[in-house]
Amino acid sequence: MSRSVFVLLCIAVLVHAQGIVIDHTCTDLSAIPQVWITAVQDNWQSHYAHTSHGTQLTYGIEFVEDADPFYSVHVEDGYLPDTPGAYCVFDGQENSSYVTPDMYWESASGLNLTRDVLNNNPELDTSMWCWCCQCDYYSEAQVQAYLDAMTLLESEYPDVTFIYFTGNAQGTDSDGYARYQRNNQIRDYCAANNKVLYDFADIDCWWYNTSTSQWEQHTYSYNGTDVPAEHPQYYGNEYGHTTAESCINKGKAWWWMMSVLAGWGGTGVAQGESAVNGIPEISFGNPAGMPAVLSVEMPYSDQFSMSVFDSAGRMVRNLSSRMLDSGKHTFTVDGLSPGMYLISMNCGSSAVSRRMIVLN
Repeated sequence: MSRSVFVLLCIAVLVHAQGIVIDHTCTDLSAIPQVWITAVQDNWQSHYAHTSHGTQLTYGIEFVEDADPFYSVHVEDGYLPDTPGAYCVFDGQENSSYVTPDMYWESASGLNLTRDVLNNNPELDTSMWCWCCQCDYYSEAQVQAYLDAMTLLESEYPDVTFIYFTGNAQGTDSDGYARYQRNNQIRDYCAANNKVLYDFADIDCWWYNTSTSQWEQHTYSYNGTDVPAEHPQYYGNEYGHTTAESCINKGKAWWWMMSVLAGWGGTGVAQGESAVNGIPEISFGNPAGMPAVLSVEMPYSDQFSMSVFDSAGRMVRNLSSRMLDSGKHTFTVDGLSPGMYLISMNCGSSAVSRRMIVLN
């Protein structure tokens, strides 16, 4: 868990069949209810390792704060800050702010550096590493090694969400085509395995034209293939090899991602006010007393099941397993001892899990 205030909020994790993808469509901060920004600031702390291209995110999230102090963030090299009311980020590894692949996942020593950060900062909730230009020349096997290493870390730290990245889209010609292939390899793996993907390359390739109120994608042709590449509007080297505008988009997407991880459904409404993109919603008081009433909103009729698991992963209650009509439904759970529980709800190909704290 993060800070002790964590127990005062219910953190929702929406598990889509395709996982969570953060791309250029996730850059509108005005769509995120402020309650979810506050939830991130109060309850989520992150580890972020990268080289120079990765500073586009840290520049961007700080530029967002400069424009509106409500989006308070505190990023520090080599340690995890503890600033009330700010989203706190451990930047780099313990002894380096410039983290190459072999210093995070590609070598045994790099994996140990990552483990050191996580072991010494158990309050961390997420960890992520950003590519530089390696996807321009890495082989399929090398990128698979990245995916395997991330999966290994996930198995070792089940309470930490590891966030996958695509590589930047600045390369062109054969390098850009190779990068396009490797990024698709990462995308396919994340979609098939329900991972959280920050699609850095996609954000590179799209520019929002305020004159037309439309997104425009930049591509080039290589051997008959239209290859997405960094939009010319982002050509520059002011911040992390790009422009401030590109950095800001990436900072906004970071906030979007963390808000989704904190429980927001990505709809511009607070959780519990409406069904999220066709995904059932569950709400209840948290922390909870016994008996607790759980409210479920079904956007459609489907086979439905809901169970309660304890902190050891044991199912302690099976609340429902039947066809459920669209609309609102209530369920009651009773007799749980004080502690943390996971309410798991499945409906068709969608799943929603929420933590519930029972105090008495």
